[in-house]
Amino acid sequence: MTANRDTGLRIERAPKPLGRTNAGRFFIPLQVIKDGQPTGETNLVLTGTDTEQLLSELSRLLSGGTGTDPHHLDPVGGAA
Repeated sequence: MTANRDTGLRIERAPKPLGRTNAGRFFIPLQVIKDGQPTGETNLVLTGTDTEQLLSELSRLLSGGTGTDPHHLDPVGGAA
């Protein structure tokens, strides 16, 4: 979830299941929210390699580790 207080925009996971494209890539449904109101939906499309890297990074964050890069835990634009 990301929020930009300057523009009032927020990107969140849409309440839809994850899936695969016809080309075999993975997708995560997202919704765009402006000033608290949903304005549209899109998909974050990832290759298999990108998906594996995302899974690895999320697992590391969930376990409290930062790996070799301390910036993994830095908030983007403050609290969401």
